[in-house]
Amino acid sequence: MIISKWSRRMFLAGCGVMGAFAVMPAKARTDRTGMALDAAVWGFPLVQFGRYLDAAVAAGVPFNRFFVNANIATPHSDSVGPNIDTLNGLAWLDLSEGPQVLGVPETDDRYYTVQVQDMYMNSFAYIGRRTTGTEAGFFAITPPGYSGTLPAGMSEIRAPTTKVLAFIRTLVRGPEDLEAVRAINASFKLGTLENFPRGMHEAVVGAGALNAFQPEGRRKGRGLPHQEIAASGVAFFDELDRLVRIYPPSPADASQLARFAPLGIGTAAGLSQDPGLQADLAAAVPEAVALAQSALKTRSDNGWSRRPNVAQFIADPLQRAGNNVYGPGTQVAEESVFWNMRQGPDGETLSGANSYRLHFAEGQLPPVDAFWSLTLYDGSYFLFDNPIDRYGITDRSTDAAPDGSLEILIQANEPADGNVVWLPAPRGAFQLVFRSYQPRTAILDGSYRLPPLEIVSSD
Repeated sequence: MIISKWSRRMFLAGCGVMGAFAVMPAKARTDRTGMALDAAVWGFPLVQFGRYLDAAVAAGVPFNRFFVNANIATPHSDSVGPNIDTLNGLAWLDLSEGPQVLGVPETDDRYYTVQVQDMYMNSFAYIGRRTTGTEAGFFAITPPGYSGTLPAGMSEIRAPTTKVLAFIRTLVRGPEDLEAVRAINASFKLGTLENFPRGMHEAVVGAGALNAFQPEGRRKGRGLPHQEIAASGVAFFDELDRLVRIYPPSPADASQLARFAPLGIGTAAGLSQDPGLQADLAAAVPEAVALAQSALKTRSDNGWSRRPNVAQFIADPLQRAGNNVYGPGTQVAEESVFWNMRQGPDGETLSGANSYRLHFAEGQLPPVDAFWSLTLYDGSYFLFDNPIDRYGITDRSTDAAPDGSLEILIQANEPADGNVVWLPAPRGAFQLVFRSYQPRTAILDGSYRLPPLEIVSSD
């Protein structure tokens, strides 16, 4: 689709995200400035993912091997915005020489998922409790155009690009459960179809195992990749031109790339060196990133911000860029739905200067088929280091009252009543993320809403 001026205004106003996007005739966007902006928005996910791939390669991460964290995230973890629910693993798969076989263990109904994203950041496949069950099995991840024969009982997953990123997420029910989950995650395997069943490599489990998969700026909180992209100027289009040659878009997306031929993207001629065009290209990049960020301004549910339901393939370029602006791993709605809150009911940034209450009435806990969690982060999106090492409240860490209700106090000082559910907050700014996994229909269709956050008292 074409990103019209009307559509941009709607996004910048924080409107229209949940509804239809404006479509303009292609001839209305053949002006060079507009085409450069459309190309930057369309190409943002590919360039973003390309930088994650380059960072892993530069750090020496081998292809076709899973690496899995040994511990649940803490404030000392070298990552931004981690969850406190799962032990996670990653693997870059290289399918250029043929299919890779992914082996999964029996998990006895324990929640796990393997999310697989292509170079355009589409989550084209899921293996796990929701989609394939929790029995042991083997799946062949095949490259574009593959037409070979698979062993009996092996399922095929067709990859749109020759490089893909696979995410493991396995539920940890508590500290006493860590060893069991480490053993499960060590049993995820990768190997070539050609050598199957020999040559399958088990996952490597270790502390900080995923650090090398992220650009250094993101790991250290010094800057996010989208911020670096916004400042990259014409170099962004050089990257985009290189990447579309290596990873052609799927047939469903190919018409988008064809539109940008006048710019030289993906063509034999390459990018034009015309100074005027170079200036238009450079100016388009920061505007495209700003548009992608504005696309995340979603509806408010009782003060909680929730983005639109994420699909496996997002046809709209702006929505796809927005869903992936902060990096890979955004899940489809059927797997998980998140709510975020940065501002309290007074319209001000959440702060430990206030005491807050989140109250779930009887029967109003989130309707999920897996689990839920509420996590508190500081103003920089790191877990908050507190004396009782409690970084969130989950359905595994606390029980509802006898009547089925649950009340959580979120404040800096320990409550006088030691029986209440307390989530420690910093003295300064913080933010909240509520996660639901395998959400039921009421969450997916929006009829379920989280309760509002209330201010109990202020300093």
